[in-house]
Amino acid sequence: MQHKRYFLSKYVIAAAILVLLVIGGLVQLRFLSTQPLESPRLVEQSAIQIDVVNDSAGKSHAHNQVLVSSVESQNSQTMIKNDQSITTNEQLRDTLEKLKASISHNPEPLKHAIMGPSNQHIAVRMQLLNLLEQDPDLISELIDAFIDEPNSLLGRELSAVLSESGHEFAQEAALDMALDLSHDEQTRAAGLLLVAKMEEVTAETRDRVLAHIDSGSDLNSDLQQFALMALKPAPSSQEDYQRVQSTLSKVVQAEDHNIRRHGVYQMAQWATNNEDLQDVRNLALTDPDVNTRARAVMSLGDSPFKSQENRSVLWQVADDENEPPPIRLYALKSLSRYALNDSEINKLRIMNNDIRGTSR
Repeated sequence: MQHKRYFLSKYVIAAAILVLLVIGGLVQLRFLSTQPLESPRLVEQSAIQIDVVNDSAGKSHAHNQVLVSSVESQNSQTMIKNDQSITTNEQLRDTLEKLKASISHNPEPLKHAIMGPSNQHIAVRMQLLNLLEQDPDLISELIDAFIDEPNSLLGRELSAVLSESGHEFAQEAALDMALDLSHDEQTRAAGLLLVAKMEEVTAETRDRVLAHIDSGSDLNSDLQQFALMALKPAPSSQEDYQRVQSTLSKVVQAEDHNIRRHGVYQMAQWATNNEDLQDVRNLALTDPDVNTRARAVMSLGDSPFKSQENRSVLWQVADDENEPPPIRLYALKSLSRYALNDSEINKLRIMNNDIRGTSR
C-alpha cells in the first residue's frame, strides 16, 4: 500500500513538472509572436532609403564643388580681363610716349589743321587704331590727350586717329570743343575738322552741325566752311534730308564764294533725287566764281542721278568757249561717267584733245 502511494506521488510530481514546462513553452511562444518582424520588402526599402540619402549627400557635395569651381573660374576670368585691360592701357601710354618721342626727334612746322597729320607717323597711328579696336574703352584717354593739345603736332596725329575711328564719343567731344567750350578759332577749327574727316557721323552730330549752320553765329569764313565740311553723311529720314536741303539752299546764296562752293558740294552729296540738284545745275552755269562753277560741274559727275538735265548742263559747259579750259575739261570728265552713244563718245574725245591742245 505504501509502495503504491509512493509511485502515485511520483507520477503526480512528474505530471506537474510537465504541465509547468508546457505552460512555459506557451508563454514563450506568445511573447515571440508579439514582436514585429521586418519583411524582406521593408528591409529592401530601408536599404534604398539609405542609398538615396547617401546619393543625395554625394550630389550635394558635387554641386557644392561645381559652385566653387564656377566661382573660381569667374574670378580667374575677371583677373584675366583686368590683366588685359591693364595691358592695353599700358600699351596705349607706351605708344603715346613713342609718338611724342618721334615728333620731338622729327620736328616739323605746325600747319593748319586742314592739312592733316604727318606721313612720318603712319605706323604709330595704326598702332593706336589697333589698340582702340582691341579695347574701345581707350577712346576716352585718346580724346583727353587730343583735347589737351588740339593745336600741336601731337594733336594733329590724334585727330587723324579719332577721325579714322569714327567713334561717337569723339564726335561729341570735338563738337563740344568747337561749338560750346572754346573761343579760340584754331581750336574750334581743329574740332570741326576732326568731324569733317570722318566717313560718316551720327544723326545727333548731323543735327548739331545743322543747327550751328542755321544759327549763322560764325562770322569767320573758314569756320563756316569747316562747319559745312562737318555735315557728313548720317542715318537720315526723308524729313532729315529735306531739312538739310532747306539749309543748303540758303548757303548756296551766300555772298562768300568759298561758302557757296562748299554748299554746292554738300547739296549734291545730300540729294535724294534729281530735283534736289536743280540749284547745283544753276550754279554750274551761272555762278560768278569759277571755283564754285567747277565744284558744281564735278558734283554733277559724281552724282548717282545721271539725268538728262545733268547731261544737258554738262554739254553746255563743255561747249562754252568762254569758260576756262579746266572747267570745260571737268565737264567732259563728268560726262564720261554717263552713258553716251557713239557720236557723243567721239565728240567727247575730239573736244578733250582740242581743249588740252589749246590750253598748253
